[in-house]
Amino acid sequence: MNFNTIIGQAARQEDFFPRPKITSEIWSKLDKGSNLLLVAPRRVGKSSLLFNLLDKPKNNHIVVYYTSESVNNLNEFYKKLFHHVLEILQGKQKYKAKASAFSKDFISRIKEIGLADFNLTFGESSFQYLNELNNLLSHIELGNDKLIILIDEFAQTVENIIRDSDEKSAILFLQAKREIRQAPQLAKKIQFVYAGSIGLENIVSRINGINFINDLTPIPVSPLSISESKQLIDKIIDDSNVSIEDEVIDYLLNTIEWHIPFYFQIILDEAAKILTDKNSTQLTKEVIDKSVEYALKQRIYFEHWFTRLRNAYKGSEFSFVKELLNLASDKKTIPSTEIFNLAVKYKLENFYTDLVNALKHDGYINNNDEPKTYRFNSPLLRQWWYNNVAN
Repeated sequence: MNFNTIIGQAARQEDFFPRPKITSEIWSKLDKGSNLLLVAPRRVGKSSLLFNLLDKPKNNHIVVYYTSESVNNLNEFYKKLFHHVLEILQGKQKYKAKASAFSKDFISRIKEIGLADFNLTFGESSFQYLNELNNLLSHIELGNDKLIILIDEFAQTVENIIRDSDEKSAILFLQAKREIRQAPQLAKKIQFVYAGSIGLENIVSRINGINFINDLTPIPVSPLSISESKQLIDKIIDDSNVSIEDEVIDYLLNTIEWHIPFYFQIILDEAAKILTDKNSTQLTKEVIDKSVEYALKQRIYFEHWFTRLRNAYKGSEFSFVKELLNLASDKKTIPSTEIFNLAVKYKLENFYTDLVNALKHDGYINNNDEPKTYRFNSPLLRQWWYNNVAN
């Protein structure tokens, strides 16, 4: 039994589940000249949306995708981005000659300063790739075309720079990004779409850098609606002969509760294995319950939620967020008064709200039902956390 499940990677081409409302909004804002920030927690499908923009660009748009998750300094960021853009332009017939000429000139110049192997990582003092990117974009005429640069995991890059260098370096990085977006000679040629699983606003506000991203237009990427969720279920089981009654679909929706593609994928993938073993084609409530049980035993599905916090926070900050989530997984909800008491315990009362907001933006918790009460977004993650982290 095989379902059309895509787990752990972005869905592309025919595997992509259409999000026409969001996609239309993105292109509409780009047409108006905006630079965008896709705002959503992890696993909601931001990367899939970016790849859809890459795979199906509008006419007169050249789209470049670049994930900067591992980058931790300004020059490395622009070095990789420079080569991405140059490669894409060389691959376009009408820009191939000019881009290739620029590439030859670039190689000649770095040889002159003794950097024959330009794939090496250079110090910022020896070679500035930001300047080279500006030089490339300034000298290549795109006519009526526009270059759209999609940058995935951008917030992670900012966090990497803060962790591996310092806050000043992160501010300089954000400032350089804003300057390239604001440059008059480039604004008509190039636009940026940023996405990432960490709340960028929370990160930059902690280093007093919010003014360096306030020119970005936010585009919220919400969980799936009920209607979209049912369409996704149909898409996943479409090529099989499995049947599922309406009340069982509703049961699956209630079980998952937080309707993001990832959870539908992992539960239905486990269901396919169970139905194969049972030689059955009927998806029932019992199969769904067993699928949840099996999925919760797969650490690969949930471990990244814990390691993300371990990598992002140290010392008392990590202890604070971990204990907050431990309590929320045990009691199912945690009041804001108890969160404040935790902040006092760890001497974080001056900025603990930034940490709480980061957990909200990153998809762990919400206070949608009651402003002063927090709970896990996903009952699946809550149960996994309770089983594997809190106990």
